[in-house]
Amino acid sequence: MAITVGELSRISGVTVRTLHHYDEIGLVVPSQRTTANYRLYSDDDVLRLQQVLVFRELGMPLDEIAGVLDDATLANRAELLRRHREALVEKRGKVDAMLAA
Repeated sequence: MAITVGELSRISGVTVRTLHHYDEIGLVVPSQRTTANYRLYSDDDVLRLQQVLVFRELGMPLDEIAGVLDDATLANRAELLRRHREALVEKRGKVDAMLAA
């Protein structure tokens, strides 16, 4: 099933402009184009966007996300998620300390 950039924007909560940017930098590239050159996203493209959004939520820069997603091994992704989790736990501790003060 292929969906348009507008539909993907609506269901993902990401702006069309952001999706265009992700396409331009090669982060989330639509698998198809219409004869009028409109972007069409496959299920795999939507999954990739979902992964991008998870890593963005963790505060990871886009260029680092691209490297992680393009790496063939899931072990590297798991290690990266563990490191980001540790960083988030540390950040939470700092925020808790500030709130307590």
